[in-house]
Amino acid sequence: MKDMATTHTRDTIDMFVRTLIQDMGVDATEINDDANLEDLGLDSLDVVELSQGVKKQLSIPVAPGDFADVVTIADTVALIMTKADIA
Repeated sequence: MKDMATTHTRDTIDMFVRTLIQDMGVDATEINDDANLEDLGLDSLDVVELSQGVKKQLSIPVAPGDFADVVTIADTVALIMTKADIA
C-alpha cells in the first residue's frame, strides 16, 4: 500500500485547501491563488484548523507554526507541498 502523502499532487492539495477554507465560511468566489488569508477573514484558530485538517485528512505533517510566513492561498499550497515532499 502506498503512503498517503505520496499520492497527493498539487491539484489535490489545492482542491483540499480551497474546500477547507470554503467550509470555514469563505465564499468560493473569493478563493484564488493570490487571496490573502487574513483578508478572507481567517485568523489563528482557522490556521490551526487548517493544519489539523491537512495532518488528519492528508497525512501530511504540518503544524500551525509552519504557517507563520504564509500569506496567500498559493503560499499555503506551496507549504503543504513542501511538507509532503512534492516537487
